[in-house]
Amino acid sequence: MSFTPLLPFDSFTDREWVEHTNTIEKIIEFCQNIGLIPISPTNPCAKQRNNWYVGAYARSRDGTFFSKSKLELHQVVDLLFYWSQCNDSHEHLRRHCKFASESTIVDWKNFMRDICATYLLLHPPTIGGVGHIVEIDESSWTKRKYNVGRVVNN
Repeated sequence: MSFTPLLPFDSFTDREWVEHTNTIEKIIEFCQNIGLIPISPTNPCAKQRNNWYVGAYARSRDGTFFSKSKLELHQVVDLLFYWSQCNDSHEHLRRHCKFASESTIVDWKNFMRDICATYLLLHPPTIGGVGHIVEIDESSWTKRKYNVGRVVNN
């Protein structure tokens, strides 16, 4: 299998996304290229074949981001793409990913948010550094209550 350099998700158009994910083989290859699914089985076949187990044995999803999911692989990958593009309204996801329930959408969005939060806790970004000054000022995200208090200019 050859690795193809991928465009950053930010520059993917819908047409390019469909081109990369229009068959299950392309979805699996795409997920392997970005590291969501291992390229070779973690537990090789006992008969020395170079394939994934079927049935009661390990599938390509086991031990990955997709394990224990009852959704189709294309639904999860499409949801990941739309979520990364901030195009994740429930109406849009129901239409494009064919989700049956609102709770499924909410659960998956919470799952992805938790993964990002865990990553940032384990790999905290550094702010500032040599030659950079970081000034902390009062936030302008406050909401005035009963029109009392001073107005914060944005």
